[in-house]
Formats: sequence, C-alpha cells, structure tokens
Amino acid sequence: MEAKDVVKELVSKYVKAKPNRISLRLDWDDNRSVISIYGENLKERIEYSQTIDFTSFAHGVIEAFREAYGELKVVPISFREEVYENKNVALDLYPTGSVGVFDIYIEYKQHENETKK
Repeated sequence: MEAKDVVKELVSKYVKAKPNRISLRLDWDDNRSVISIYGENLKERIEYSQTIDFTSFAHGVIEAFREAYGELKVVPISFREEVYENKNVALDLYPTGSVGVFDIYIEYKQHENETKK
C-alpha cells in the first residue's frame, strides 16, 4: 500500500469526528513517521515504521476529506501555505520541512440554518 493510501485510510476513520488538526512529524534518525489527529475529545497518535513524505501525507488527507465533503478547490496563501476548501470545510496546509513537521488545520463552515453548540 502506498503512503498516500495509508494516510487516506487512517484519516477516513476520523473524518466524522471532525478533527481540527492533523499533523505529520518525521523522525529522520529512525526513519519513522508519527501522525497525530486532534479535535474536541479526540487525540490520537499513530506511529509508522516508515517515512511518509509530505506530498503523500497531504494528498491522503485531502482525498479523505474530498470523499467526505465533496470537491475542494485550492487557494494559494503564501510560499509555503495553501488552503483547500469548499462550502463545508477548509483545510489549511502548513508544512515546515526544515523541522520535519506538516500541520493541516481544519475549519468546518457553519451554514445559515445551523446553530452553534
């Protein structure tokens, strides 16, 4: 299984829990990767004995959210940052390659007929 598919499968399990941050941390010395998923009442940390590259991580997360929330369009923000969004959700991709961390922040958009809890 390709790294992108590993990430997509993992993230797909948590999409309904509405995580607000998904992070990849690379351990260069041990060739390991740690994916952390955070949200309200959600804190999961999954270790992999392989290095998951940033591109595969991003594509896996985007595909999982695309399946759950529909097509996402890309909005370039800065040299390092992009947002993928639609009327339901926005994924803010922020890689920090020099330190081996890639954070994806997720915002869920509220519709007019919904009330905040």
